[in-house]
This record gives sequence, structure tokens and C-alpha cells, in this order.
Amino acid sequence: MYKKFIDLLDFIGANKKIEFIKIIVINLLIIIAAVVAFIFLKNIMIVFASLLMLVVSNYFLFSAFTNRKKAIINNRDQEFITLIGYFRFFITNSYNVYQAFKALVPYSSSYLSEQIDTFLQEIDHDKSVKPFISFADKFSIGIAKNIMLAIYHMVDEGEDDVHMIQFESLFSEINKNQQKSLIDNQDKRMSSLSSLPLIGAGSLTVLITFAIIHLMGEMINVL
Repeated sequence: MYKKFIDLLDFIGANKKIEFIKIIVINLLIIIAAVVAFIFLKNIMIVFASLLMLVVSNYFLFSAFTNRKKAIINNRDQEFITLIGYFRFFITNSYNVYQAFKALVPYSSSYLSEQIDTFLQEIDHDKSVKPFISFADKFSIGIAKNIMLAIYHMVDEGEDDVHMIQFESLFSEINKNQQKSLIDNQDKRMSSLSSLPLIGAGSLTVLITFAIIHLMGEMINVL
């Protein structure tokens, strides 16, 4: 679990020291506030409320890291789709595959430009399909592998009409998938936003329940 969290922080480029301090400080503040409140109010509800606050706060903290990772992966996938559009333009204007990828570097983010440079170095030394598969594995969309395999066949068998038609077909498919993905992501965002009031209502219900139980216990003791 700890290693997965460290890997997550490394992936999103977060400062591990700062993030750990932030998590510790938030948890300590909640615990200290709970202890002080319990000492003065002498109410067992403070303990239950504090435990609930600890769970909820840590859930949202870790969810924020996970969401940042998803956003980075999604941005890389979207950039790949955009760059493939540029690649299509270059390849249809008499660039060979190597030249077309080289021409993508100025239009790429620092991450993708580094990956493209590595990819070009690999295909200089390895004429197999391996560098193409390795490059496709940098992205989460499944069609990336199909695209890179189609490009590999252009290199291996020549950039004839058959391979260009295959590439055009995949490019058309990737555009359709992009549109569907945008709609799906929008739906997920709306669903997550609509669930926040439910979480809040659920937490409030738990607190009210504990409060009622506590009050009933006090009434029984008085009677």
C-alpha cells in the first residue's frame, strides 16, 4: 500500500515530503481539535465525529492524488490523438515515418517529446515491432497499439495505398472514440458532483443517529 502511494506521488510529480507533511498536519489538527473538544464538552459524540472527519478528509486527500493521475493519463492520451492528426498531415505530404515523428517534437509536451526522441533512437537500433509497441504502451487507450502497428507496417512493408487506407480507417476510429470519451468523461464528472451531496447527507445522518443514541442514553440515566 505504501509503495503504491509512493509510486502515485512519483507519477504525478508531487513533492513527497510536502505531501506527507500536509497529510500529517491535517490529521493532527483534527485529532487535537477532537481531544480539546472532548475535554471541555465531555461528549462521546466528539469521538465518533472525529473518526468520521478523519475518514472523510483522508478519502478526499487520496482521491485528489488519484484524480490528478487520471488527469495526466487522459491528457497524454488526448495529446497522442492530436499528434497522430499531425502525423497524418506529415505522412500525406511526402514525409516518411521517421521524418513525420521527428516533425512532431516541436508540437509535443516535454513528456511526449522525450518519449518520441527515445522511440526514434530505439527504431534506429531495433528494426522489429518492439519499439512501436513500447511507445504505444505509454498510453492507456487500446487503439494506440493498433495505430502504432499500422505505422510499423508502413515502415516494414512500405507506405502503399493499402497501408494508408488502413491508417486512415484507424484514424477515423480514433476520432470517433475521442468524441465518445469526451461525452463519457463529462457524464462521470456530473455523476461525481451529484454524489457529493449524498456523501454529505450520509455523514450528517450518521452524526444525527449517534446524537440521538447519546441523548436517549442520557435520558434513560436521568430516569
